[in-house]
Amino acid sequence: DQGKPCGAEANSAKYLAAEACYHACENAIFTHGGMGYAKAYHVERYLREAWIPRLAPVSPQLILCFIAEKVLGLPKSY
Repeated sequence: DQGKPCGAEANSAKYLAAEACYHACENAIFTHGGMGYAKAYHVERYLREAWIPRLAPVSPQLILCFIAEKVLGLPKSY
């Protein structure tokens, strides 16, 4: 709202949320065991949907490179 750049904060939030979602779904699959892949329990769908924010529109590797460049002042690595 104040017109300040917030790219690093937004990318950090996206990265953290995407990773937390994926790990929660991964743990749900492990908890359900073999039934975690059964379509009847929808756990496999949640895991597939958890992949979307990890890949689109920016991959986790690009987010980490952006944060390294903008926040830490490291040179571009891509």
